[in-house]
Order: sequence, then structure tokens, then C-alpha cells
Amino acid sequence: MIRIYLKQAWAMLRQNRLFSSIYVVGTGLSIALTMTLFIIFYVKTAPIYPEYNRDRTLVVRYVKTFPAEKPDNYNAGLVGTGLVGLADSLPHVTDVAVTCDADTRGQNVALPGQKQAFNVRLLYVNSAFWRVFTPRFLSGKPLTGADEEARSHTAVISESLARRLFASTDVAGRTFLYRGNPYTVSGVVADVSSATPDAVADLWMPITLNAFATYRHRNSDLLGNLTCFLLVDDAANKETVKEALRDAVRRHDAGQSYVNDLMGQPDDAALSSFRTDAVNAPDLGGLFRSLLYIVLALLFIPAVNLSGMIASRMDRRMAELGIRKAYGATRDMLLGQVLWENLLLTLIGAVAGLLFCYLIVLTSGSWVLTLFDAEVDINLPAPFLTMEMLFNPWVFLCAFGLCLVLNVVSALLPAWWGLKHTIVQELYTKR
Repeated sequence: MIRIYLKQAWAMLRQNRLFSSIYVVGTGLSIALTMTLFIIFYVKTAPIYPEYNRDRTLVVRYVKTFPAEKPDNYNAGLVGTGLVGLADSLPHVTDVAVTCDADTRGQNVALPGQKQAFNVRLLYVNSAFWRVFTPRFLSGKPLTGADEEARSHTAVISESLARRLFASTDVAGRTFLYRGNPYTVSGVVADVSSATPDAVADLWMPITLNAFATYRHRNSDLLGNLTCFLLVDDAANKETVKEALRDAVRRHDAGQSYVNDLMGQPDDAALSSFRTDAVNAPDLGGLFRSLLYIVLALLFIPAVNLSGMIASRMDRRMAELGIRKAYGATRDMLLGQVLWENLLLTLIGAVAGLLFCYLIVLTSGSWVLTLFDAEVDINLPAPFLTMEMLFNPWVFLCAFGLCLVLNVVSALLPAWWGLKHTIVQELYTKR
């Protein structure tokens, strides 16, 4: 019967091309816009290159410190070395990665003896960075703890920078100039997109080369210039580590005149990108409610319109359905035919929606990933999208599943209502 239903559905599709085209386009746009939203949040939250450990990573970005009796008289900023020390001593924490942004002015590199210089994005990191984040090395090796301790002039560079400087990626051991000083290439990694802003750079150097990395606020050693990433041994232990760090901060503050507030941190890596305020915790509930409202609007408005179109079409098919009832077709059989017709159109719309979605994302990749960001870092390069980010079957299946449910409902209600008529009423319908 299903085979017959699909043949009938295909014949109806060809006979009613205007209706079918509108239905396919409406379904396709719904799926395309819904998938675009899903891709944005997938890139921000799922394990993707080079943040494959997101499910086991906790992040501390900001600390607020204030006098115990004057909580409104606060200072807020990035993390200090004191908090890194507290995190490093926690159970279930295997590594603590630390990063420090460089001064955005005058970050230029060149080859010895050449005048042409390239502007780069520099990120200072500790040796644990290469275990928390996992950039793919094309040649060479990551920076080590020995490089960090010796403050050696070594660096890991990106694939694109290696090609610009040396026209090759197999350049471990080669020398380049940074601010007139020679540096040795330790390794070359595949380019990192600014869609993962915590790890993106053209150049990674030992954190000990940055004098500002050891800065601490005069009132608290937990307040400084760092961002801290904790890699937990098992995802099931994340809540334990969160409470352990908060307890460690409370014990650190005991008996002191200043109080340090983590504002609900550490955050899961999947949610940390939504924390953009150094003073207040993000309103995740409000954010997800807004997302839900947008998704429902994108799905329900087309569904209501399609339901009206199907209802109108059912009115025109009353005589046909009455004749089929007269020859023995049951109500369930007729309802199944209508639903299979709807399913075929939805499948065609899903393919169209997939193409629409990739067209939207690929032509607007420089801004679409920042659509829900409260703040946009203008110093970051425009993000590029990889196949891993775009072609995830679960993203498509989730968007398609939501649209399928709503489309089935939009077809089921008018079909069920129309089939309530008797054979005589349906046969009497004027054409």
C-alpha cells in the first residue's frame, strides 16, 4: 500500500505543480532557517576542531573581587595566577590550560633579510594548552613545559602563516622574525577558525614570554589577565570539580578583607561562549527561551499557512474521496494517502532546505556565527566554516524531525476534518 500511496502522491504532485512548488519552497525555507540556527549553536557547543574535549572541559573567564562589607565597590576582570594554582590542585583535574591575549598592536612577523611583514594574531599559552585543545599538527611538535620554563623563543604557527612565510608546511626548525627578534618554529598546525575563539591564532608562544600574564590585582591574586580551562578526567566528574573549585575560593577568602566571586563559574565549555559580561552571569534561560520562540515562529507560521493550503485542496478533492469511499476505501486508507503525499512533499522540501541552508551559511559565514553574540570581538578574523561544522547529520535530522512533525500535523488536521463528511456529502461537492 505504501508503494501505491507514493505513486499516487507523485502523480498528484505532477498534476498540482503550483501547490506542490509552494509546499516544497515553504517547507524548504523552514528547514533552512531552522538548520541555520542549529548550525550556529552546534558550532558553539559541540566537540569540533580543535575543541574536541569540550565535553570534559570547564572554563573560568572572569572574577569579581570586592570588600567584604562593600559588595557594590567591586573590580572585575580576567583570571589571575592564584586561581590557576587553586584549579591545578583539584582532584579529577588532569590539565589546566592558560591563555593570555597579546597586545593587538604591531603583531608582525617576517623572514630574516626580507622587508615584507605579515600581521598576525598571537596567543600566549602554557604547555597544557596542547592537551586541553587538540590542534592537528602537520609538522613538528607542540610547545613543551621546558620551552615555557626556559622562556625560549619558539612558536607554533598556523598552516596559512607557514605557507605565507615559507610556502610550505614542513618548516619545523626554521626561523622567522617577530618584532625584530628571531623565533624558531616548533610546529605547524591546521588553521583554526575564529568560530572557536578560545583557541584561534596564527601564532602560539610560551606564556612566560608575556610579562602581563603574571599580573595580579593589588587586592586579589585571583584577578589578572588570564583565561583558565580545566580538563576533567571524566565528564561525570564535572559537577564535583565545579563545587571543589568554588569551595577552594571560599577557603582562600576566609579571614581576608576582600571576597572573590566566580559568578557561577566554572562553566561547561559548551556554554562558556555565552558568558560575555565580566560582572554578571549570563541569562541562559532567557537566551534559550529566545531561541525557542524563534524556532517556533520559523516552524509554526509556515505550518499554519500549509495547513490552510491543504484544507483548501481537500475541499477540491471531496468528490474524488467520495468516489473512493463508494468503492470500499476506508477512512484510514484515505487518511494514509493524504499523509504519504504530505511526506513525499516534505522529503523534497527537506532536500531543498538543505541546499538553502548551505547557501545562507556559506554566503554569510562572516557574520552568521555571531548572530546571537552580545559582543563581537572586532580583533578576531572572520570565521571560516569547515565541512565538519556544516555536514553534521544530527543537525539536519533534528531540523527535519521538527519540520516533519509540524508538517504531518498541518496535513492531519484538515484531512481528518475533511474526511468526516459522508459519501453523499462528498459526492455532492460542486467542482
